[in-house]
Amino acid sequence: MSHITMTRQREVKDEVSPKGIHGYITVQVYRHLENRWETVDQYHPNLLTTDGRDFYHQQVLVNTAAGTRGSNVIAVSTDATAPAAGDTTLTGEISTNGLARIQAVTINHPDNTNSSTIEHEWTATGTHTNVQKCALFNNTSGGTMTHEGTFTAASLISGDKLKVTYVINVG
Repeated sequence: MSHITMTRQREVKDEVSPKGIHGYITVQVYRHLENRWETVDQYHPNLLTTDGRDFYHQQVLVNTAAGTRGSNVIAVSTDATAPAAGDTTLTGEISTNGLARIQAVTINHPDNTNSSTIEHEWTATGTHTNVQKCALFNNTSGGTMTHEGTFTAASLISGDKLKVTYVINVG
């Protein structure tokens, strides 16, 4: 039996962008030696980048050809710098020891709703210290970074799991 421990929780408030494209990040770590999930951050607001905003307009409104891949590829980083709308890359992006950028396993938009869920769970194959930022891209290499967010730093050892859940709301 697994147990989930909450280390940090936020009240969901979105006063910065109550309308438009916005969302939240939840991050969990599975401590394999203790057989338990730990929620390190929940409902943390993420930032829609300038390129991300342009990407959504292109995909939804002005693209006249078959569209490109959706923004459903997740990457994580140890960078502690605050996200900025002009960011185009994820500084300090992790590409080793099981936490490399990857297309999310869960990609879901229920009909007649205002939100989509993008979620992935990695298993660390080595040690990672202070993983604390994540981003969504439209490609597994390069591509457009559409959302970026920070969360409470989490360190992992080989065998631990990291789960990042993006919930993106439109409108």
